[in-house]
Amino acid sequence: MEGQPDDVVHGSDSVTRDESALADLSFPALATAMAHYLQDTDQNRAGWLERWSFAIGMLGAGIGMLLGSILEGRISLVFAVSGLAIELGGLFLSLALQIKREWPGFRHPYTQHAADMEREFHHYHAIVAALRTFPFEQRLQREAFMRNRRLNMHERLGLFTGGMERLGIIPLMLALYLQLKDWHWGDWSVLANITLIQGVLAFLLLFAYVMSWHLIRLRTRVQSYEQLLAEANRRDATT
Repeated sequence: MEGQPDDVVHGSDSVTRDESALADLSFPALATAMAHYLQDTDQNRAGWLERWSFAIGMLGAGIGMLLGSILEGRISLVFAVSGLAIELGGLFLSLALQIKREWPGFRHPYTQHAADMEREFHHYHAIVAALRTFPFEQRLQREAFMRNRRLNMHERLGLFTGGMERLGIIPLMLALYLQLKDWHWGDWSVLANITLIQGVLAFLLLFAYVMSWHLIRLRTRVQSYEQLLAEANRRDATT
């Protein structure tokens, strides 16, 4: 690479090969290599606290509205206010952590993106090189299996989530609207004035929204396996 000593480049490549080495051509071994890949190349990914605070905030909103609509009297108001507090606390914490995580990329967007792409490029091809050390026919079988698994997963996810990932923050805005549509400063009793149908539907929507992101991450991992196998097989098919 231009501007870097050769020993630095070769040293980083050797580390990449070590981390991307595959003990065998099994999916657990490939998952381990992918874990090393993501740990090094996706350093800007959301941490566990950011992810869980977002999920807890969403579920807090759904549970608060559901129990607030089912129960009556003061206990109904307690659950409705508690759900709103959990929702706002979790979402504000998640937003603050996301801003902190993304801020360096906003300050130096092109430099950071180029460095990330270069790092991902070397790790990606190191895994492909490790895959090519195994028999071609076995790799073809596993690629076909992953392709069929991805297609089946896409159909099943469509039944459960539809285009949920395209909604963005709409479910969150809907939950806040249902909770605060009649609210006035100091009048907390209106938080419990959600009907049972509204509470149940809001809970199901927010629960499905959280689950959809987990399933989408799983589908992305399956796609990554297929792409790596396809690239390794393409190289051998063209030689």
